[in-house]
Amino acid sequence: MPYISTLYEFFQRRILSSQPGMWVAIGLLIGISAGIGSLLLYNGIRFFSHLILFGISGFSPPLPGGEGGSPVYSIGSYDRLLIPVSTTLGGFLSGYLVYKLTPGTEGLGINAAVNAFHNLTVRIKNRTPAVKLASSAINIGAGGSAGRDGPVALISAVFGSYLANLFKLDDHDRRIVMASAIGAGIGSIFMAPIGGAIMSTEILYKRDFEVEALIPATVASVVGYAIFGYQFHYNPLFTTAASSFLFLDGRSIFVYTIIGILAGLGGRFYVKVFDLVHIAFIRLRSVPSYVKPAIGGFLVGAVAIFYPQIMGLGYGWVQLILSGNLAYTPLKVLLILFFLKILATSLSIGSGGSGGAFAPSIVTGAFLGASIGIVSHPFLPFVTIDEVTIVTMIAFFAGVSKTPVSMLIMGTEMAGGLDLFLPLMIAITISYFASGIKNSVYHEQVLDRLHSPAHLFEYRNQIMDSIIIGEAMNPNHIEVDINSGVWDLAYTMRIRHVKGAVILKDSRLVGYVSRNMLTKYGKNSKKKLSEIEMMKPVTVLESDTIHRAINILPPDPQENIVVLKSDGSEVVGTLGFTEIADAYEDRFREFKISQMKKGEEY
Repeated sequence: MPYISTLYEFFQRRILSSQPGMWVAIGLLIGISAGIGSLLLYNGIRFFSHLILFGISGFSPPLPGGEGGSPVYSIGSYDRLLIPVSTTLGGFLSGYLVYKLTPGTEGLGINAAVNAFHNLTVRIKNRTPAVKLASSAINIGAGGSAGRDGPVALISAVFGSYLANLFKLDDHDRRIVMASAIGAGIGSIFMAPIGGAIMSTEILYKRDFEVEALIPATVASVVGYAIFGYQFHYNPLFTTAASSFLFLDGRSIFVYTIIGILAGLGGRFYVKVFDLVHIAFIRLRSVPSYVKPAIGGFLVGAVAIFYPQIMGLGYGWVQLILSGNLAYTPLKVLLILFFLKILATSLSIGSGGSGGAFAPSIVTGAFLGASIGIVSHPFLPFVTIDEVTIVTMIAFFAGVSKTPVSMLIMGTEMAGGLDLFLPLMIAITISYFASGIKNSVYHEQVLDRLHSPAHLFEYRNQIMDSIIIGEAMNPNHIEVDINSGVWDLAYTMRIRHVKGAVILKDSRLVGYVSRNMLTKYGKNSKKKLSEIEMMKPVTVLESDTIHRAINILPPDPQENIVVLKSDGSEVVGTLGFTEIADAYEDRFREFKISQMKKGEEY
């Protein structure tokens, strides 16, 4: 015990006392939680897939190469008509767990985590990780079209919130912890630590970054990857012939441009369908919320009778395409699967089922990419089908998630090399803009830091720094000599509707009185201003900003600041709460309008 106490004291004194040490420590702890959470979710999905999907229908989906999958796969015999039983049961159990135990965390887990970042008033319950993990494992394992990213990100975010309470962090640092946790969850579950760390800074916004989260997110993402990746010997998610991905011909730029356009437009369609289905389920007010995922599951299962490729994560089907095994996904089927996978994902998650959007988006993009590759390869043989498939699926998700930079890195990590870096750069950039800035599958994202409550105070200061006191002051002030009568001044102030007056002696500023200060002197008072107590004047220059003024403003709303000329030679006005508020409101309105116009340009 003495050794433990000594170790704890050393930890507190030497590590937590410094900012870098604290963030490294927090990053390590978040990474451990993300890695363990990823392992639990992965094995939970495998368990329920065998128990429910295989146990009821006899269907066993293929696996990606990084998780033990093989390019040789036989779909085997199974009872097609029992697939809807599996998916309906999974949807019902998932919905019942979420809506009964942790309502508000249904659907995409990343949305809940991002919402918690922007609005710290949104607190995530301590039991959420267990419920989200179980409900997602059941939903995905039973055949629901959803991903592992949301649940793991939410699990890490909840643990990050616990750490923030433990270390007694302020609101700013709590948000950094939350962002780091999201990246750790994504980086570990997809065995892409660098991309996951960058995504933690990018996924919060549609066109901005939370750069302060990068260092703790990097530590957390690497640690999470180290724990989760151990089970798979740190192999990338997909097995590819990376040596074939070479930028050999300038004409391939044409293909990547087309890929970017089609991925962006496909992403628009994906988000629109997702939103329409989600709204349709919201309008089913006569149906209990926990039953809706079962309805979504049944509809997915009904479609999967004919096209089982739409169920579950779907990574195994992508692996077969990348391995050149197109027996179950010829061109005609690929085109159909592109639309059906979008519908299945919208039904599984839009109905309130638990899961993430990463896997289904990647698989949807792969179906589109393989279709493009099959059509283009005969004309441009130096651009292979597997190359086009990888570029398209990454560009597709970058567009619908508004995370172009992190997906550029994550794409190379998932493919196992940098050979596709240039093609990815072209296609992702075009897809990001072609998909439209407003179309994101993560509805809790905000446009940029300006539109986030987390940074509202920063932009308030920025606006106040842009307003000169000379623009905001009230020039309609009263100047009186110190030998003037108190009652005469009170009467003048009331007639002219001003709150205070500047007191001069021999044309020199000596004081300031407010109307409240004169109320105790009656109508028949013969006192002069020189005989009463007055406020020592607080002064600013007309060339100063209202940010400086608000820091020295007297607490009484009736007591104003005296504004002097830029050279301090004479009084030119007064400034109080009213003038500052009016000026700020006018400027903030102008700022918001200009930002909205910029957003409409996309």
